[in-house]
Amino acid sequence: MRDADVIVIGGGIIGCSVAWQLSKLGKSVLVLERKDVASGSAGATDGVVGYHTKKPGKQMDLAVQSIAMFRNLGRDLGEEIEYGFQAGGMQPVEDKMQWDILSEIVEQQRKSGVDIRMISTEEARRIEPQLSPDIYGALYSPTGGKVNPLKLTMAYARAAKRLGARIQTETEVTGFIREDGAVKGVETNKGPFRADVVVDACGAWAGKVAALLGLDLPIKPRKGQLAVTEPVGPFMKATLQCARYNVIKFRPDAVTDPAVKRLGASLSIEQTREGGMIIGGTREFADYEGENTFEAVEVMLKRAARFFPALKNVAVIRFFSGFRPFTPDGMPLLGPVRGVPGFYMAAGHEGDGIALSPITGKLVAEQIVFGESSYNIDAFSPNRFL
Repeated sequence: MRDADVIVIGGGIIGCSVAWQLSKLGKSVLVLERKDVASGSAGATDGVVGYHTKKPGKQMDLAVQSIAMFRNLGRDLGEEIEYGFQAGGMQPVEDKMQWDILSEIVEQQRKSGVDIRMISTEEARRIEPQLSPDIYGALYSPTGGKVNPLKLTMAYARAAKRLGARIQTETEVTGFIREDGAVKGVETNKGPFRADVVVDACGAWAGKVAALLGLDLPIKPRKGQLAVTEPVGPFMKATLQCARYNVIKFRPDAVTDPAVKRLGASLSIEQTREGGMIIGGTREFADYEGENTFEAVEVMLKRAARFFPALKNVAVIRFFSGFRPFTPDGMPLLGPVRGVPGFYMAAGHEGDGIALSPITGKLVAEQIVFGESSYNIDAFSPNRFL
């Protein structure tokens, strides 16, 4: 006897989005989460929703569709998710090398019809007056936005539950039920649960869960450390990363400093509605070691003060970290896994999970229910790694 039509493993932002979209399509859904909803990456990140950090091509096209969904997402979910459209996204540039690299990336990104451009120092400071004048210029995307990732994840979860989905926390998947080679459910620390389809939406842990089926899918945890300051008055409107963020992401070969490479040290900063500044910008391969380190904290706070000198005397009230699900080609794994009927992947978004969560849930749900999605996601198939 089945416990649901579909079991979704993982109660993070991707898992809850998939559960909501499946429930909208009439499927009975059971979400199994080993800790609590939003206890992974969604609860340990900023809320950037922008085009300018996306890989040109298929991922950018996916982002265009996803960000379009954000405009009505709060209404569709029936909750306030603190989405700010046209907050703007900016990446200040420090030298000509960074300018040339970002200009080349922007040229490719613009092929998807998005408004991203390179601007002068003067124009950047008119948009963000607190920005240091000691920059070479900036990348700017006027339609960049931001959202509260915790509120968004909980809104997905509650909307799914209103449609009949069940969410069971503190339930760890320990194995799979297979019959004639097909997945028919999972084994957990709370006993077995049966369904005809199982979705692995476990974020940075998705590779470990897939390994329970004997699959070698290269999703690894990449730690991001963050700091939160005391509330300050209106300070900045845009979400901002330094240019090094995109250089590390798209052209790591151009980074020569060993410490910068090891820490993935850049800057990501935004201001919350409550006035606090969220400061981050590390991408570290540290397995599942989640402690904050003095080295990383010092680097990202110095980067914040380098671009925003007025922050030098602002107090930091807490530090935290989270794991981003890294893949070798920077693209998520979406869809069915070859040779394992009934098993689907929805993971591997690294730092793009917040922005891509609406479209990921929609397209994966469509594949499960209809056998194909409204937008071809073959480029994201997990089978490219098998």
